[in-house]
Order: sequence, then C-alpha cells, then structure tokens
Amino acid sequence: MTGLLLEGGGMRAGFVAGALMALMDCGLVGFHIAIAVSASVPTLAYFASRQRNEMEMVWRNELHSPNLVCYRNIPETFFFLRNKKPVLDIHYLVYEIFKNKYPLDIKNLLSSPTSCYFTITKVSEGQSVFLTPWDEDIYAIFEAALAVPGCYPKPTYLGEEEFMDGGISNPLPFHFLLEKNVNKILAILSTPVDYEYQPLNFIEKALLWRYLNRNQWILRRLNETGQIYRKEKSLLKQYSEKDLPSVLIVCPDKMPPARFITRDRKKINQTIDLGYKKAQDRMSKIHSFLSQGGET
Repeated sequence: MTGLLLEGGGMRAGFVAGALMALMDCGLVGFHIAIAVSASVPTLAYFASRQRNEMEMVWRNELHSPNLVCYRNIPETFFFLRNKKPVLDIHYLVYEIFKNKYPLDIKNLLSSPTSCYFTITKVSEGQSVFLTPWDEDIYAIFEAALAVPGCYPKPTYLGEEEFMDGGISNPLPFHFLLEKNVNKILAILSTPVDYEYQPLNFIEKALLWRYLNRNQWILRRLNETGQIYRKEKSLLKQYSEKDLPSVLIVCPDKMPPARFITRDRKKINQTIDLGYKKAQDRMSKIHSFLSQGGET
C-alpha cells in the first residue's frame, strides 16, 4: 500500500503542486491512497484525474488574481464581517476557475486507482472529516476545504452541516494513513521539516478579533491544532528516520517565497518551481522508495 500525504498552507502549497507535476512528468502517479488538506485539496483532485496542464495553469495564472485575493475588502471582511466581500473569494475560485475555466474531469477522478480523501473541519464538533469524491458534489467539497475562517467568512454547508478549512482541525493528518495500513508514504510538505505551527500573532488577532469574538471555539481549536501538528510532524520524522523507513518527506529547505496569501505572481511561480526542482532532484530516491511498496 502506497500513500500520498499533501500539506496545505495557502499559496505556499504551490510547492506541493510543483512536486506533483514532477511526479506526473516521471509517471509516478499510481498511489493507492492519498489525502490532502486545504489548498492541496483541488491539487490532489487534478493529480488523480491526470490533469497536469490544468493544475499548472491554475497555479501559475489564476491565484494571483485580484478577483481571488481582494485586499480592498479587508476592512469590510475583518471589521464588519460582511460575507459578500471576502479577502479570499473562494466561491470565485471554485466555480469560475475550477468548474468553468479549467473543469475537473470528474469521470477520471471517480475512476482513478487512487482513493482520494479531502480533509475538512466540521464546525459543530470542531473535528476533522475525511471525504471522498463520492460523498458530496466535488465543488462543494472544494469550497468547504478552502473556507479559511475570517478570510472567507461565508458559511459553507454540505447538506445541513457547516464545514470549513480542514487545516483548522488537523493540518497534517498522518495518522489517517497509518490507520489505513499504508506501509509506504510519500509526504509532500509546504513547510520545512523542522517548521513548527505558528499561532496567530498580535496583528492577526487584532484583525480577526470581531470574527473570533463571534466564533471563540476557533481560537481554542487553533491552540489544540498546534499541538496536533507538532505530534503528527514529529511522528512523520520518526517514521522517515527508521532503518527501513516507511515515510519519505519532500519539503522545502526553508519557507517558500510565497506565504499564505499573496498576489505576487513571481513568488507563487518561484514556489511552484522550487517544489518541482526538489522532487526532480529526489526522483531516483522517490522511485526506489515507492517501488518497494507497490506499483507506481
């Protein structure tokens, strides 16, 4: 059983996209199970449906758009909590870009040999939920998986339940793959291996205080999430350092040029290129590692 673990992280998840493009160019696509968080959820869907060009076009040409990142909406989003003018217009990204401009090949996704799981957070419980493409409309899953609290304050529902970004509850669900008895896991991270989860700083708390005041569970949950992230990453490193490792980590040596939110196209493209080159440089090791656990 071979598994693929994809970290999110907003625009810095371009590193993950670049690494996946390198895998696709080398024909390393036959994972048995894959799980993604946040910004890497649509990327995984394009990977599983074998739409490499669409994945690249989205990352290189669409994510810097002012239609997506709306700095002018910061006052109304953060201070007045108006849902129609978010800082990150996820609805635009999902329905104008993913659905209309670069439509996902849902037939290919559903017939993919890779069982895909997408991480989202169930608001009523503050817990992670792992959905497959069969569970709900794929674009509704995308919107929920990308719904960053505060930046996209519009409530996102699947059925009658409200959901939001899976990174709120678990940014790195390594345990999920262990519970599926996966014995070879390629983990593609958007942060260095020694990076520690950072809580909200003073400025972020100041900007989000009205939103967090209405949703105090999120701040509590983020503190717990920091502990979960540290445990998951520590365990990931332990498994990668065994004499016969069951985990291979591909990650940047330092924080990528693109951070969580940016409209700097150059930095986004540099981050994608960084991921591509890192995976390409380690391709021989990746191929050797995966070939011991099953066909790739």
